[in-house]
Amino acid sequence: MTVSALIMAGGEGRRMGGQDKGLMLCGEKAFIDHVIDAVNPQVDNIAISVNRNMEEYAQRTPHVFADARQWQGLGPLAALGTAASDIQLAKADWLLIVPCDTLKLPPDLVERFLQAAGKHTSAHAFFAETISKKHYSVMFVRPQTLQSTPDYLQTGLRTMRGWLEQEHAVPVMFPDDAAFMNYNSPQDMEVVPC
Repeated sequence: MTVSALIMAGGEGRRMGGQDKGLMLCGEKAFIDHVIDAVNPQVDNIAISVNRNMEEYAQRTPHVFADARQWQGLGPLAALGTAASDIQLAKADWLLIVPCDTLKLPPDLVERFLQAAGKHTSAHAFFAETISKKHYSVMFVRPQTLQSTPDYLQTGLRTMRGWLEQEHAVPVMFPDDAAFMNYNSPQDMEVVPC
């Protein structure tokens, strides 16, 4: 069973003053390094979706790509639309997709998703859920599922939630809200230090 990870680091970072959020420091490490450290023991390889500073990200993994031209500016689903034609990602049995600003992902993230996949054998998409919230940006999908994202984007729809609902994604319960906190602003970094 091969599990690849795709870390989404292509956002505009508006709430961070337009900075490249993945390369911002939290503690003494860049956001992207927190996420890589969390997922690396759980997966076979890591890809990163970016829209700037490709050389910086390529120091972490050789598998770095930007949104295809036709999807640029269309939000996080643009990365999935681009990943749909990525041959290396297509070879995996499962693809873990996480944002670059969720710095405290749990060590059993993949294990719990795989357990859910074992119970829901007809499902091909899952996402994380906690008591207080659905975390649509943390998902576990069959790579072939990404093939539907270009058509979804062409309809004018843009949300992860809508695409996951279209794919009949199954929520997977996790006990710790803090593990899925997004560090969206400097204030978030003050409230919950790294």
